[in-house]
Amino acid sequence: MIMKRTLLFTLLATVAFGTAPRPVMAKDKPKVIYFTHEPGRWHKYTAQKNVFSQIAEKAGWEVTMMTGDHDSQIEKLRTPDFAKGHDAIVYNFCFAHSKDLEAQANLVAQTREHGVPAMLIHCAMHSWWSTYSDGKAGALGPDYKGKAKADPKLVEEWRKKYPKKAFPAWGDFTGVASRRHGPKQPIKMIRVGNHAATKSFPKEFTTGNTELYNNIYVLDGVVPLIEGVQGKAKAIVMWSCPQGKSQVVGLTVGHDLGDWATDEFRGLIHDSVNYLIANPKP
Repeated sequence: MIMKRTLLFTLLATVAFGTAPRPVMAKDKPKVIYFTHEPGRWHKYTAQKNVFSQIAEKAGWEVTMMTGDHDSQIEKLRTPDFAKGHDAIVYNFCFAHSKDLEAQANLVAQTREHGVPAMLIHCAMHSWWSTYSDGKAGALGPDYKGKAKADPKLVEEWRKKYPKKAFPAWGDFTGVASRRHGPKQPIKMIRVGNHAATKSFPKEFTTGNTELYNNIYVLDGVVPLIEGVQGKAKAIVMWSCPQGKSQVVGLTVGHDLGDWATDEFRGLIHDSVNYLIANPKP
């Protein structure tokens, strides 16, 4: 009886004096940036953005949509620390002819220097061509050990402005450099090994009509996750790659809405972003 009275007194006291323990708050949602541009000349980026929103809602991510027209989005990439406070970034854009190296270098810094992991989708690989594929071999000088072919004029301009900074070759960030693609035909996608980013993907899956991106060169640290076969052509279509303080996941399919409509493609985005959130370090 004494114990019951003591317990009752304690409960009444905590209510009266406001000392009752606070309820445990739910864990904050992972914060993800989705970076695109609209409407898109070759891609239906608005519709793809809407699909991503559906994936994010189901996954429980808090998404910041960074969107606008082509040129204004490149300008936004110049903003220092634009990814600060976020757990992952998903890039789905096409900046093939951009020569804004400051914007590109700042994008890369969000991952390499600030440690925010990134997922690159489809034409994000086919961006800043002049830094890695449309130039000349040897343009980056004898100290450069990679395979990027950069525009000598861009290299000269960059080194005058930033003599102590490495030239930002885009293919050296994506991990698998690509410049061209095959016809719009089905791709047989073959999962390589077991990885958290492909955990819901079947061993084999054949797409509808879509584009197989070629592989110009592949960095040593790249881990292939899915290989694609289209006729006689073969290429890595999904991979992970360490980048400085963090890492990148690349996925080259996703041109048409037909890709985005499949559970298999949506699952790759869902699983890849969750993998990057859980594994921000390489």
